[in-house]
Amino acid sequence: MKPHKAPGPDGFTYHYYKSHSGILGPHLLSMFNNLLEGGKLPADSLLASIALIPKPGKDKHMVGNYRPISLINTDLKMFTKILSKRLDLIMGTLIHPDQVGFIPGRQAYENTRRSADLLWLASSSNTPSLFLSLDAEKAFDRAEWPFLFTLLSHLGFPPPFVRAIQALYSIPTAQIIISGTDPLPFPIRNGTRQGCPLSPALFALFLEPLLQHLRKDPHIAGFRMGDQEYKLSAYADDILLSLTRPLSSLPAVMRRLDEFSRLSGYKVNITKSEAVATHMSQGDLDTIRGAYPIRVSPTSIDYLGIALPSNPGDLYDKNFPPLLSQLKKDLESWSKYAISWVGRVHCIKMNVLPRLLFFFQALPCALPSEDIRLLQSTIDHFIWQGKRHRIARATLYRPKDAGGLGLPCLFSYYYAAQLAQIVAWHSPKGLHRWVDLERTLMHPDHPHLCIWLPKPQRPLLRTTCPAILNSIRLWDKLATKCDLTSLPSPLSPVLRNKDFLPGYNARAEDGWMGTTIRRLYQLFPGGIFIDQKDPIISGSSANTNPLPYFQLRAFANQRLIKEAALTPLTPFERLCQTGSYPRGLISTLYRSLTTILDWKTLRYVAAWEADLGESLEAEDWADIWESMRSVSVCTTHQEQLIKTIFRWYVTPVQMSRISPGTPDSCWRGCGARGTYIHMWWECPTLKTFWSQTHTLAMAVLSKDIPMDPWAFLLSRPLQDLTRQENKLLAKITLAARRVLAESWNGPRAPSFTRLSSKMQDVCLMDELTAISSHTLPAYYNTWAPWIAQMGEGRIQMDILQNDLPL
Repeated sequence: MKPHKAPGPDGFTYHYYKSHSGILGPHLLSMFNNLLEGGKLPADSLLASIALIPKPGKDKHMVGNYRPISLINTDLKMFTKILSKRLDLIMGTLIHPDQVGFIPGRQAYENTRRSADLLWLASSSNTPSLFLSLDAEKAFDRAEWPFLFTLLSHLGFPPPFVRAIQALYSIPTAQIIISGTDPLPFPIRNGTRQGCPLSPALFALFLEPLLQHLRKDPHIAGFRMGDQEYKLSAYADDILLSLTRPLSSLPAVMRRLDEFSRLSGYKVNITKSEAVATHMSQGDLDTIRGAYPIRVSPTSIDYLGIALPSNPGDLYDKNFPPLLSQLKKDLESWSKYAISWVGRVHCIKMNVLPRLLFFFQALPCALPSEDIRLLQSTIDHFIWQGKRHRIARATLYRPKDAGGLGLPCLFSYYYAAQLAQIVAWHSPKGLHRWVDLERTLMHPDHPHLCIWLPKPQRPLLRTTCPAILNSIRLWDKLATKCDLTSLPSPLSPVLRNKDFLPGYNARAEDGWMGTTIRRLYQLFPGGIFIDQKDPIISGSSANTNPLPYFQLRAFANQRLIKEAALTPLTPFERLCQTGSYPRGLISTLYRSLTTILDWKTLRYVAAWEADLGESLEAEDWADIWESMRSVSVCTTHQEQLIKTIFRWYVTPVQMSRISPGTPDSCWRGCGARGTYIHMWWECPTLKTFWSQTHTLAMAVLSKDIPMDPWAFLLSRPLQDLTRQENKLLAKITLAARRVLAESWNGPRAPSFTRLSSKMQDVCLMDELTAISSHTLPAYYNTWAPWIAQMGEGRIQMDILQNDLPL
């Protein structure tokens, strides 16, 4: 459970339960087991607090302009989280793949991609069709409990599970928290509880009977492809119907909705439901408008944040330009605020990137390179506030543990999102509906098989579906360029392969002569061609007739085929081979794409090594980059070390290059050239400052510490210090650099007395962070030497008193 979630009315947090788990654990276990056996909960346990969050830009005097957030007690959340985790294991078998909301392994983009495919199918086949998005009235709040309990029993849930759910919904109450008033509890009589980890799964189960009846009703016509019919898509309560005979299908849909509403309490607001039609006559549209108060749009409807147009060719224009325009406005608006340089990078990663990633996944259409470049340029302008770029873009793109700042590279994220869908192409039949649809559209070939063949060797593509074509085009662009595969690949199909004529006319999904052999790598288990006595062969029709086996062997013994079959799988090929869509797939692919890039040696690395006359091992630079990330949670503090390492600060030498005629001598008047290392370390006027800092560090840590510029300037850990001692040394040197940076272009060296103040800032920030994150023991473990020195008044007062002006 997330440790920082707000508690319910009893005020007990996750940290409280975790800190006292030895005492509370047995009591919680007893209570949870009692609920499974039919026990009841007291009314106080079922009480929830409702906090009202005003909607931005709305009149705060109107009740409807507030968003309620429900907070239930932590012990109940722990219990329902346990039930939810157990329920997740079987939700995929209980809920049809049409429903992708809150089901593990399913995502929203599956429905938008399938809907776009069906819109293209309707348009290309001139099929009169209606895509209807249903608007449910407070769907989660209207679920009737008797219906839900009966449904759980009907589905075969064991009585203890049903009893536990009944206990959770026996006498729930809620109270609205309003400042200055005493909250008055009121009873809740229906709906799944907001803030309960179990609610999404319960609602999916609650809605499934309606979706089943809509699917099975013979009077409701969808798109039939092969042995499958595609009538609806659902993300929780967001239902999109795809109807091919609207005039006869709509009455049946309304009957099913009315029946389910009477039984369950679920209700659809028809007046707010929207539809878009393709190839329907004006007379048919008038008939629908006259019979039902549905808003039929002539151009597009919104579904899951995506505009689905009646003309598939408008998919890009209806979605990406408005998104890009909104992102530009947001970036311009944020530019008005005093956000630090690193903070602006975080804004891109936390706000802009998630919105873009959703569109990259949800829209199966090509995105022009010009648009990505334009948006990346807009992001650069926001990062640098229109000023000169002090750090190369390639350095910013690099991962943090590779010496960069982790600024998202939009091209790589776009490619990763598209490649993730190619991985999903390899899912088993029936797992993802959009995959089944696209395989049928490509029949007799399958996308997850044919892409592994070199382009000239592929069978003729029998579809013009934009989503499929875009994915294949992108694959052809990236496959070898990004080392995703070798061509021919060990995943190349045996059938529908021009190099194996006996199997060219077979169905791609079938194995050769009844075997399960579909790909080249399966021909050489253990590096040796499969034996005729192998169960795969002996249990098939190839065993009774030896000719197919010999044909297969002749094919496998071709030099290029054998080399391909024995080639080790690439990481991407292994992902596809598993047939699953693992969690964090896009991040994995993005990391892979950025790792294979030919990163050049970082300029600042070469510059530091030249300045300090020492070449560091890769492990040493990795330690420096780790310190760069962990020196403090404060963005301002992190930014100081990052700027130092990246050589951000402008020196007299640089100024003389920028403005010819400007002297390149040190600003502190020592007469030497003002190079980067001089201004930070070698200037004679800084000798006393760094000597005092060194003495202070040794006094605090009670150890002899070398006067190492790598440690004092770049926070490289020292081998003779423990991990915690290196952490504290990094914070001392951070404070010293901050003092020095404040007087960077001043005529005098900084005053050492400022260091103690800066250290207090760092210490206070770490303490507040530790309090909020409940990590005070770790904080004291690091800061104990400093606190002890402060408490005893031994922070080198003699040094502070003898801080001579320089």
